[in-house]
Amino acid sequence: MKKIFQYIMLAVVTIVMASCTSDIEETTATTGKNNVQLVVGEFPAFGDSQTRAIGTPDEGKTSWAEGDELLLEMTSKTLGTKYAAFTYNGSSWELTSGELSYKEDEVPTFPHVYYAPNYKWEAGKLVLKEGKAAGTDEYIEGKANITPNGQAITVKFAEATRNYSRLRIATMPNKQITVAFNNRYTPAGSSVNAIFPRYTLTSDEKGNAYLYGTFGQYCDFEVKYEGAPLASHTFYQAAENAKSYVLDATVISANSAEEIKSAIEQEVANSKTAIRLNLASDAGANEFKTIREAFKNVQDATIDLTLIGCKEIPADGLKELNALKSIFLPDVTKIGMNALSRCVYLEEICAPNVSTIDERAFAGFIMLEKVTLGELTDVRGEANSGGGIFDDDNWTPYIDLYLPKNQEVMKGEFDENSNQYIWKPTGEKYFASPDYDNGIFLGYQFNSVKSWE
Repeated sequence: MKKIFQYIMLAVVTIVMASCTSDIEETTATTGKNNVQLVVGEFPAFGDSQTRAIGTPDEGKTSWAEGDELLLEMTSKTLGTKYAAFTYNGSSWELTSGELSYKEDEVPTFPHVYYAPNYKWEAGKLVLKEGKAAGTDEYIEGKANITPNGQAITVKFAEATRNYSRLRIATMPNKQITVAFNNRYTPAGSSVNAIFPRYTLTSDEKGNAYLYGTFGQYCDFEVKYEGAPLASHTFYQAAENAKSYVLDATVISANSAEEIKSAIEQEVANSKTAIRLNLASDAGANEFKTIREAFKNVQDATIDLTLIGCKEIPADGLKELNALKSIFLPDVTKIGMNALSRCVYLEEICAPNVSTIDERAFAGFIMLEKVTLGELTDVRGEANSGGGIFDDDNWTPYIDLYLPKNQEVMKGEFDENSNQYIWKPTGEKYFASPDYDNGIFLGYQFNSVKSWE
């Protein structure tokens, strides 16, 4: 007679949480003539494994959660090898795929049991689920045994050893970030170094995103939000297995003028040169006036400023900020008149989602070397100037301009109604045009024009 572990027989199976399997209290669920039970020990939490904390320490996952899966492989002499997946429904584990069966007089063995959320059984092998990437979750091998009476399977991870580390990225809550590695990173569940992997992660409600793997000596990577750099790091010493490391990619949320002023002054007092602020989407003239005033006493051009969340830089919003070395505006769709004018020491502007720019937004630069823009659809210039975002073409030949691949050629005309020179897309792809070949855009000559996509 075979004992077959099937869904209908596991409908009332219970989970018992314990760190020591000898102390597990067993509960039997009866269906027909067969008694079936799956007993699972505690989740093997990282716990306080020398986590380097930013703010409040976060241990990450510490207990089994609804939807967790266990992948079991079982072998018996007569029936061979079987594979199955069990899913936790919040109170018990249910068989959700595969089959485990063996003869009454045989004692099966369990060569492998995994907690590996990114993987599934396929033709007797663990393969990545569709849409999953190795390294974005755990890959732990535990142990499973059949009880002497053959009525239950016990699973435990108490003696499991993680042969990888955890990287906790502390950033904004519920935001999508990208993590790009250059070298020496092996995702959990793999034995091969990934070749320049790039991950897209969504942080949780606490602002944490996680990666799991082996971070070798000189492994380096960068964290970005919508193209704006948040943090970078190099492991000069290889990370230790089963240890958790945290990277500071935090962004200060500041909505009111008072919060903005306090945040900037505190960062400057702490000698921070990379200042990242998360503003309200409708931040306007009053908030940007506060930003200008908060930087008033910063004398050296040392600040790399990132403004997240805000959709528009209003007219005169950040003009004459001589402290700025670079500015990143990942969510901005409009830059107003004179918004960044006369920031004389500014070297880089990055606004990958901007579509509208008003006249003289970038006037008065002498150090600017790199400008990254979104797909422009509306550029305004001074009446009869024939220009737009720059005051003249004295400095544009020294600037490398980056545009999206779908940018169209812009044609400028004087509009009597608005008394402005307005540039609009023509339908012709810019990167297939003579203007691109000659490094010309919006009538300006640039050192180079390239696609950033």
